[in-house]
Amino acid sequence: MEQKKTRITIVGSVYAKPGTQFVYVGRADQCESCSIAQVCHNLESGRRYEVVAIRAASHRCPVHHGGSVTVDVAEAPVEMRISPELAVKNTTIVVKFADCDEVCDHFAACHPPGVVAGQKYIITDILESEPIPCRTGPSPVLVRLVPLPEGLPRFMP
Repeated sequence: MEQKKTRITIVGSVYAKPGTQFVYVGRADQCESCSIAQVCHNLESGRRYEVVAIRAASHRCPVHHGGSVTVDVAEAPVEMRISPELAVKNTTIVVKFADCDEVCDHFAACHPPGVVAGQKYIITDILESEPIPCRTGPSPVLVRLVPLPEGLPRFMP
């Protein structure tokens, strides 16, 4: 099995457990005066990460109750519903979200947090080959996506 590329960052102590996933959303106003903010904010906004290891260092933090902890994180796989003609295992796709409304029962599965439109992902698994009904287009199937590995070109708007 391929070892995931990791980065060192800092997360709230509540999240500092291997396997915990989160979507990085950017800096809080309280971070501007912090001396270690660069380490906390070295992730890409909008992407999903998974804590893979805990380091010994802990820090006081005005944002996280109970302080923060230094951890190793890797970009995490995401489950998403996509058009069936794109759902081919081990292929690379550029994610484009379906044009639908939030009223749909499956909106969150077709627009999961941690997936960035226009970015490249590799389909690692077809999780559900049976499509679900869709009012606005082809009935999407559930797949597992991983972000294109570092070092390969990514779309940057």
